[in-house]
Amino acid sequence: MNKQIQQYAKRILDGQLLEREDIDRLSELSNDFLDDFLYWANEIRKANFGNKVKMCSIVPGRLGGCSEDCAFCAQSVHYDTAVDKTPQVLNDDEIMAAAKEAKQKGVPNFGIVTSGRKVSDAELDRFIALTERIKTELGMGVCMSLGIVSEENMQRLADAGVVRFNHNLETSERHFDEIVTTHKYADRVKTIEAGLKAGMGVCAGGIFGIGEIEADRIDMALELRRLGVDMVPMNFLHPIEGTPLGKAEKLPPREILRIVAMYRFILPKTHLKVAGGRMLNLRNMQAWIFHAGCTAILSGNYLTTAGRSVEDDLQMLKDLGLETI
Repeated sequence: MNKQIQQYAKRILDGQLLEREDIDRLSELSNDFLDDFLYWANEIRKANFGNKVKMCSIVPGRLGGCSEDCAFCAQSVHYDTAVDKTPQVLNDDEIMAAAKEAKQKGVPNFGIVTSGRKVSDAELDRFIALTERIKTELGMGVCMSLGIVSEENMQRLADAGVVRFNHNLETSERHFDEIVTTHKYADRVKTIEAGLKAGMGVCAGGIFGIGEIEADRIDMALELRRLGVDMVPMNFLHPIEGTPLGKAEKLPPREILRIVAMYRFILPKTHLKVAGGRMLNLRNMQAWIFHAGCTAILSGNYLTTAGRSVEDDLQMLKDLGLETI
């Protein structure tokens, strides 16, 4: 077993956080000693989270017709993809039906996600009312991803009982302008800070395989650590035909596991949620994500791509001796 990786892991298990110099060295070691790296990432996971895994499903409250130009996204009006350029809006009954189905399948947390830069005041009122219905009628935790939201409106969501707000950084500040030009990195940071100020849990992470380098991955992890988010979704590019990244090469499964493990070393007490691209990119190695340090999954279909069934995910967790929360 590599002694340097072991020493870094033991420092983390003793309650320390690694500084950038140590992380850069650990990154180098992880390529040559991946099995050791995964072993210690798993030990850090078990020490901080035991056998508990968070699980959620999402529904698109509004799909397509997005004004933003994120280079990986099928919903953008800037690209010729299979997604309709006219926004498709689910009504209240459709959203409640999706929440009930998730509840019946054993999913404890339910998220509503909208395309676009932000939601209108009327849409916000509607989602607040839906939050109250889902909580009261189904007893589920409700999460929201509504784009850029002001401090005032974020507080309204928190007061209504939204337990978690999702807003990703997507990548590092250095790489951001190569992926998005219609809004700024600072806009995303400000929204994340508004969610934290309102007292909600904040789910903020990014997407990998979009042309970033290792330094970008580390920079994003350190920024998320600085912000103090408690959940980091880790998405892995599912190339969509018609987008600028439509012909990008998919990341190999072992590289994905190495990235998850790296985030576990940098963010030892933060939930890591493997989300988009899990089934496509990891194929038969999906169960390995927990041995790499993952503590949460997005189950069921995603926004514009198919995911893994809740039934299959629950069976996987049962087989691994893991418990959903």
